[in-house]
Order: sequence, then structure tokens, then C-alpha cells
Amino acid sequence: MEQGSGIVVRVVRPDDATMLQSNCFVRNTVEETAAQVDGNLQGYAEGEVIPLVAEAGGVVVGNAVLQRKRHPLYRHRADLFDMVVCGAYQRRGIARRLIDALRDHAAQMGVTFFETSVRGGTPAEEVYRRVGFQEYGRLPGGIVETWGECGVYDEVFFWMPVS
Repeated sequence: MEQGSGIVVRVVRPDDATMLQSNCFVRNTVEETAAQVDGNLQGYAEGEVIPLVAEAGGVVVGNAVLQRKRHPLYRHRADLFDMVVCGAYQRRGIARRLIDALRDHAAQMGVTFFETSVRGGTPAEEVYRRVGFQEYGRLPGGIVETWGECGVYDEVFFWMPVS
């Protein structure tokens, strides 16, 4: 558990599902979020997934999940999923804290770098750059969002060394 500035970064718990849904995954139901948490915790027990949350004053305000690749040729790599920080808590270093904690856990697993992708031209693209990710590719029109503004975005691929 990592603390400082009133923020605690820790492994997700089953009872976090309601706050995760209301603060981070508003397009999902509580049941869908609970199922996701359960699956992540199963992966954590198997040593393949690192599911973390950021908590401020007892309220879950951020989430990030790292999943180690299963193929033998890629066991040194992991994918970052679901990094979300509640809007009211953005720009307070929470994303960086989540990434730093994931890097610590990943190093213990023998993971040497991790990767992710985001919608190009969105604030998320800049967040990943600010926390230290490096772009390694871009797929034009690679993401088609069918909710909200229903946009078509480039998919921007990022990687980051663990150490």
C-alpha cells in the first residue's frame, strides 16, 4: 500500500465495485463492475494481474490494471488496462501514483516493460505521455466509439520500461 498526499494506492477489493462504478466506470452497471473486479482478483491470485485502486479519504477515485502476457515469448511484457481517474481528482498526480505502483509490482513479477493504447487526440493521450509512456505506433481510425460522441479515433500505442 502506497500513501502520501492523502492518496492510498492498493489492491482492489470486492467491496470497491460500487465506488468504482460510480466514480470510474459509469457506463457499466455495478454488477458488470463487480464481475470485472472478481476476474481481476482471480488473475491477481494466479500472479498474472495487478488490479490497483487509488483511494482518497476512503473513496475509490482511480483504477489501473496490469495484465502479464501469457504467451511464452511475451512473458516479459504486460498490458495496462482501465486506467481511469475520477474527473474531480484528475491533475493531482493520481495516474502517476498508480503507474509507479504498477511498475513496482511488475518488476517483482519479472516484467520488463508494459504497453497500452489510447484514443488519439484525447486528454488520455497527453496523460500517458506525462507519466512517461513513449509512443511506438498509431493506427488511423483504429478505435470506433459507439457511445457518447460516437467518434472515430486513431489508436495510439505506448510502451514504458518498468525500471
